[in-house]
Amino acid sequence: MRIIILNQFFYPDHSATSQLMTELAESLVESGHEVTAISGRGLYGGGGNLTAKQRYEGVAVERAWSTRFGKKSTAGRLADYLSFYIGATWKLVTTRRHDIVLALTTPPLIGLVALLVARLRGMRLVALIQDVYPDVAVALGALKSTSPLTRLLERLNRFTLRGADRIIVLSECMRDRILSKAGADAGARIDVIHNWADGEWLTPLDRRKNPFAIEHDLSGKFVVLFSGNLGRVNDFDTVLDAALVLRDRTDILFLFIGDGDRAPSIKAFADVHKLGNIRLLPYQPKQMTRYSIAAGDAALVTLSQGLAGLSVPSKTYALLAAGRPVLFVGDTNSETAAIVADNECGAVFKPGESERLAALVAEWSQDRQLVRECGRKARSVFERRFDRPLAVSAYLESFTRCMACRPRRLLRSVVAQHQE
Repeated sequence: MRIIILNQFFYPDHSATSQLMTELAESLVESGHEVTAISGRGLYGGGGNLTAKQRYEGVAVERAWSTRFGKKSTAGRLADYLSFYIGATWKLVTTRRHDIVLALTTPPLIGLVALLVARLRGMRLVALIQDVYPDVAVALGALKSTSPLTRLLERLNRFTLRGADRIIVLSECMRDRILSKAGADAGARIDVIHNWADGEWLTPLDRRKNPFAIEHDLSGKFVVLFSGNLGRVNDFDTVLDAALVLRDRTDILFLFIGDGDRAPSIKAFADVHKLGNIRLLPYQPKQMTRYSIAAGDAALVTLSQGLAGLSVPSKTYALLAAGRPVLFVGDTNSETAAIVADNECGAVFKPGESERLAALVAEWSQDRQLVRECGRKARSVFERRFDRPLAVSAYLESFTRCMACRPRRLLRSVVAQHQE
């Protein structure tokens, strides 16, 4: 098969979807398929001036021109989105015809561009839903549910989902959200495929021999680690309040590795309360992540209330691969909460349960055997369900099903929208 992966970010960017799609592309090439990645020339955090064309691990990388303001302002982000829509459209039209376009949701509604060009050129569209728009924006308060813009975005999203030949979602909870949008026949077109981690690259490591832990002097401390984007979809208030409760425990450290919209507020909280048990470090180079992710004794995953089925924290799978027990703080209806609870590989907390979180962290700091047992269970469920080869196999099955069916017609989407 010839497959286009359409996402705003690809190698060498450090964002979660970039790393996932880079790994998927590599594995597809290794399986004998031809892969072209269409992305932008900027980086997730802004800036960057990546080359227009590149060959990476057998993947043809085509980078569309777009602005590169990053996430520092709404205006800059919108400019990046709009310019990428234009640049990506040109790349899709001029790149040699492929069998399938796999379109993600970065930026939102890029799948609509992919749908229109795919139908024009006789290609099939697989919509990979990493985040459900505009629902995420509404849940975070960025859009009002009744605004004309929200209603327009919702109609465009439904049009795209109903026109897609196949839809991939990240969880059963997300599948339920998408079913109501994607049309009467959606159930037969949706595949649930979790995000993943590379179990050969990320393995349980002894922190005493971990170069990252040694470099940052983490020995003798019980480290509660958050690694990744410090974004608005995360609930950090509960975690920060727990750190405040434990302010006198000098043997416990809350370590945040990454960057994002919430980074300044985390730093401000630590400064205002003079908390020495909170430390922030920047994103780490790719070659160091296998050590940085394994530097914690326990790992934090957070998700704001109301986002169950709308967004799935991809960092969960890397933490499970590293054999670290997961402390999940957030929407208890989410898939991540279910994974942690059902497999007894950590603990689940509702937003606001800072006292309970602090108490458990204090307990775990005194019972390392319990922590190691939870970590063992984390690695076990990862190997059974979330390792990279399992995900790649599931994607190939989805693509095969997609190719077995005739491409859908745009008219069906138009009629379905009209009959709503």
